[in-house]
Amino acid sequence: MCHKCECAGAGIAAFLLGALVGAAAGVLLAPAKGEVTRRKLKRWADDTYEEQKEYVLEHAGELKEKIKDRAEDFRHKLADRAEEAREKLEDGKNKVIKEFNRRKDEIAAKFKKDEE
Repeated sequence: MCHKCECAGAGIAAFLLGALVGAAAGVLLAPAKGEVTRRKLKRWADDTYEEQKEYVLEHAGELKEKIKDRAEDFRHKLADRAEEAREKLEDGKNKVIKEFNRRKDEIAAKFKKDEE
């Protein structure tokens, strides 16, 4: 892992730790009663959950479309490569048959010549 990546990871970890400590301090030092604070936290958690759920579902559809597009591209490339392979195989087969027939004719000509 590069040095910049390690520094970025450490920075993100420090930020998240700071946010967690700040949130905990805010809850502990809040002037409201515990019941009110818990109700606010639950409401905030529910709202955040719903927002994130919508975000994930929205982006899941986009991701699904990207995957479909890439799969279709891959399928076309694979079909093209398979066709190229078939053509090369057919060319190779024809060359082998041609060379086989040429050599067969040479051998047949030698035997014919030896018989005469």
